[in-house]
Amino acid sequence: MRTIFNQNIGPLAKSYDSFIIDLWGTLHNGIDPFVGALESLKRMQELGKSVALLSNAPFRSEVVADVIDNIGIPRELYNYVYSSGEMTWRAIAEKTDSWHASLGKKVVFIGNDRHRSMLDNPHMIEVKNIDTAEFILCTGPREPTDKIDNYFRELEFASKKELPMVCANPDREVLRGNRREICAGAIAEYYEDQLSGEVVWHGKPFRPVFEEVLRMLGNPPRSRVLMIGDGIKTDIEGAKRCKIDSFLVCSGIHARALGISSGKELNLDIFHKFLKANGQSPRYAALNMCWG
Repeated sequence: MRTIFNQNIGPLAKSYDSFIIDLWGTLHNGIDPFVGALESLKRMQELGKSVALLSNAPFRSEVVADVIDNIGIPRELYNYVYSSGEMTWRAIAEKTDSWHASLGKKVVFIGNDRHRSMLDNPHMIEVKNIDTAEFILCTGPREPTDKIDNYFRELEFASKKELPMVCANPDREVLRGNRREICAGAIAEYYEDQLSGEVVWHGKPFRPVFEEVLRMLGNPPRSRVLMIGDGIKTDIEGAKRCKIDSFLVCSGIHARALGISSGKELNLDIFHKFLKANGQSPRYAALNMCWG
């Protein structure tokens, strides 16, 4: 199936009843909302569409709602919000499976102060020393300028102790304004791939987080659901795993890989090579999320 490019959202509205929409890179850049995306949300609500925002943010869902409200995306523009952080918190607090039930309480926290609310959990006691920890909770780098090598020694020690890691954000990187920062997924990937550490991932592209959002939407027919996002390995891959159509926003996290700069159109040859290299065929794609 060849991707339909330069597609606006408006003409698609009649084909879908429910929309699952990514946040960072699709609706906002971490600082400001995108005008076309806001208009799309407004028009969806006017048409009675069901909209669920799905984020790999390492916060609980209510915190995510507060954050995007402050950015300029008010709650009346969507029906539901769900985050990888919420799924992570619940998995640990509610012991949703045998793996999480087997975790101890003593946790080393890899994340920044903004994420510390994730530790407000009856089944977690923070410790500062890997030597006394029973697992690692990774929500992201401790400092926004950190690189993977800031964590080499700590993770190597953890792997020797065979500490499991819970990753609350599978994203590898994020654009904050025009600056790229690593995310929890980059740290967890290094721990898993380079050190053979045990990692459980919560969030996109894994099926459980999509299944939970589909449940919130009332389990509509998959053919009537559209996923909109800028992450080829999270949003688009996750939609593929759940057999729902997807819409790739090209001006987000992959803009540099696609050769997009300010005022420059997308080269379709580069675009199709990018899709092939990543093994993906989103149903639709456009530079931005715009109604039409």
